[in-house]
Amino acid sequence: MNSNPVLAFVWWTLTLPLRCLAGVQRLRQHVAFLRLAAATRIFCQCGSPISLVGLWRCSCSFTYRGHLLQMCPLCAKIPKICRCYACGLTTKLPEPYDETH
Repeated sequence: MNSNPVLAFVWWTLTLPLRCLAGVQRLRQHVAFLRLAAATRIFCQCGSPISLVGLWRCSCSFTYRGHLLQMCPLCAKIPKICRCYACGLTTKLPEPYDETH
């Protein structure tokens, strides 16, 4: 396919709508993550607020102070869930944009 530029252009033109849809989906996920990263609290399904600022313990057992959605300095992970202390329900958090997908 790299020997014929006409076929490469046709392939690029035919796959353009699918690549645009994938880009829009990634943009929506990134905006959802940034909106949550700027918030100081979210609400559980039971209606009680969950604070995103405070003391947090990472899965590698490192404890840090600040926003929940900050990268751990030891293992470089970002939390995927948070728990409501009123009802015990865990809420899945949106994941940041990852270029490997």
